[in-house]
Amino acid sequence: HHLLVRRSIADPTDLSYFYAYAPPGRSMALAELVAIAGIRWTVEEDFANGKDAVGLDHTQARRYRSWRRHVVLAMAALALLSVIASLDRREHPAPVLPASPTDKAPADFGRIALTVTEARRLFQLFTSLLRNLPTAFAARRMAFHLQWSTWRRRHQARARWHHYKRRLTDLD
Repeated sequence: HHLLVRRSIADPTDLSYFYAYAPPGRSMALAELVAIAGIRWTVEEDFANGKDAVGLDHTQARRYRSWRRHVVLAMAALALLSVIASLDRREHPAPVLPASPTDKAPADFGRIALTVTEARRLFQLFTSLLRNLPTAFAARRMAFHLQWSTWRRRHQARARWHHYKRRLTDLD
């Protein structure tokens, strides 16, 4: 049994504790324990995305078979949305971030990556638009929503740049 204590860089008084178990006879390097503790964060984020984006927790199943069907469909939907977000992230470079508090704002901040929640919102919009509207009108509405999403993600990248610059200023 190992106790791993993590201290926040931003607030040194903020401590996180991880209790880890390694089977007898297996040595665990500190780097391995840190990597495993880091994986926990992604698992928790996946559950939060599953609850938020695809309704993983929106079931009142009374039988195991019903619960299992709901979870499998929710996880399949989450996997589809994650792949869509991942493909978009691969196409577009990461947003620009300041390296020092004296950096000047760039002309183009880039844009944040497509999130699972944004992918779900666009997917729902497009499926409802294609189902209920004439093709020409639906195409214009889809173009509008894509432009709006792009604008919003560029705006978020700009805000992120300024927040990071402010943090760098506070650290000095």
